[in-house]
Amino acid sequence: MELKQSLAFGVIFLIIELILSFFIASIVKLLEPNIPIFQILFYRYLLSLPLLVIYGFFKHGSKILQVNNVRLLLLRIICGFLGLAMWFLAVAKIDISLATVLFNTMPLFITILSAIIALERVGLRRSIAVITGFFGVIFIVLPINTSFDFWGVLYAILGAIFAGLMFVFIRMLGKTNASIPTAIWYNSFGVVISAIILLLSGHNLDNSFSLLMHKDLPWGYLLALGLLASFQQFCLAESHRYADASALAPFHYLAIPIGVAFGVILFNETITAKFLVGAVIIIASNYYILFREKTHSQN
Repeated sequence: MELKQSLAFGVIFLIIELILSFFIASIVKLLEPNIPIFQILFYRYLLSLPLLVIYGFFKHGSKILQVNNVRLLLLRIICGFLGLAMWFLAVAKIDISLATVLFNTMPLFITILSAIIALERVGLRRSIAVITGFFGVIFIVLPINTSFDFWGVLYAILGAIFAGLMFVFIRMLGKTNASIPTAIWYNSFGVVISAIILLLSGHNLDNSFSLLMHKDLPWGYLLALGLLASFQQFCLAESHRYADASALAPFHYLAIPIGVAFGVILFNETITAKFLVGAVIIIASNYYILFREKTHSQN
């Protein structure tokens, strides 16, 4: 199915997706002290399915679950699940603003993985840009003191790696598969896997199941989580169907000011000069990588 490219529509969908993602992150940060992350994940996946299924039947009818590339779908599902789990774990442990900056090291890891997995030639300039980007990360997180959360930082960086891979697979899938069937398969997988992890992590399976379905859970927050996730996934998939990933890439950095705003307004996070300098270094290095990749592809 041919789809007319439109950068404007792609950017609009992407900005909406970013805003929704930070509302979701805020809910996760509020819930996590009292609810395990994989229980939050379970309800995020489960409660996002009804709207997606209803819309899927309306748009695709009996072809609601049809996909044309099972291998790519599985890769998208696995990377998406791991990326989201790492992101939730990161925002639960560290400031949303810090997690956002670290998460936006994605292009640095994509460059490294392209060289290792796809044997893509990475020139000296892009190599220097990658090293510079990681210097920005080190500049932000050092010096390590009693307030430093190693696991939170690690989760954010792992999330960047898996999310970068996921975006590549989403774009590849968007050329041959409709976004809603892909989202339904992804969320169904998430429901099953997050439930299994939650149940197996408990010492007693009966108690774990009781925890999963407890009547005193904050259902208002969980329902909001699922509803927001439904719209977020739709916007994410549509943004990559209307515009190329390379064209959208610069606009992903709008996540940093949006994330900082959420952190400061909702959680009274403090933004230091060191944080801002490190963020600028990371963004500048990523922009240079994108510029070099675009130049290389044109040549």
